[in-house]
Amino acid sequence: MSETSNTIRKANVTPAVTPWGKNRVKETETGKHVLIMPGIGYTVDRPLLYWAAQALAADGWFVDRLDLKLTESVEFPEMIACMERVIDEWSTAAREHAAESGEEPRLLVVTKSLSTLSFPHAAKLGLRVVLLTPVLNPPPFDKHKSIIPAPLPAPNKYPMPLICAGDADPYFDARKACLLTSHVRTFAGANHSIETPDDWNTSLDYLKQVTQAIVDYAG
Repeated sequence: MSETSNTIRKANVTPAVTPWGKNRVKETETGKHVLIMPGIGYTVDRPLLYWAAQALAADGWFVDRLDLKLTESVEFPEMIACMERVIDEWSTAAREHAAESGEEPRLLVVTKSLSTLSFPHAAKLGLRVVLLTPVLNPPPFDKHKSIIPAPLPAPNKYPMPLICAGDADPYFDARKACLLTSHVRTFAGANHSIETPDDWNTSLDYLKQVTQAIVDYAG
C-alpha cells in the first residue's frame, strides 16, 4: 500500500500505513497479510513489534505497519475511531491484494497497548488479532476510562485472539483476559513492555517467547 492512498487525516490524529521495508514478498504475491499497530510511545520499531514483523515476514507474510502522529489534545475515543477506520481500509486493500495472488486471504492484526482497544471492531470484521499488553484496566490518564470489554458485548462468534502480557502490568487483568480467549500467555514479573526491570536476560527470553507465540498463532 502506498502511504499517500492510506493516510487518513484528522485534527489530532494522523495515521499512515506503509509496507515494511524488509518484506520478502510483494503484496500481490501472497494471501498472508498482517498489520502491525503501535501503542502510545511504543512505535512499530520497538522490540515486541519489530520482531513480530521480522518473524512474520520471514514466514512469508506481507507486513504493513501503522504509524500514528498524535497531538497533545488528542483523546482516546478519537484515537480508537481512527484506528478502526485504518483497519477497515487496510483489510479491504489486503483482501484485494490477496485475490490478485490467487491465494485465500489470511489476515492478521498485531496490536500493542493503545491499539488493542481496536479489538472489538476487528472482531466484528472476523479478523484474527494479537493483543500485546491489552488495556483491560483503564489508564489513569484517560478520562474516558477506555478498556476492552470482557467479554465482548456482541454475541456473534469471532476468532479468539492471542493475548500476551506481564503479570506486573497494571493495565492487564488475567481474569478478564480469559473471558476473551483461551490463548493467554502471561509472563511472570513482566511490565507493560513485557520486560523485567534490571533483568535483561529474562526480558530477552520473554521477547523470544512472545515472538514464537505470534508465529505459532499466525500459522
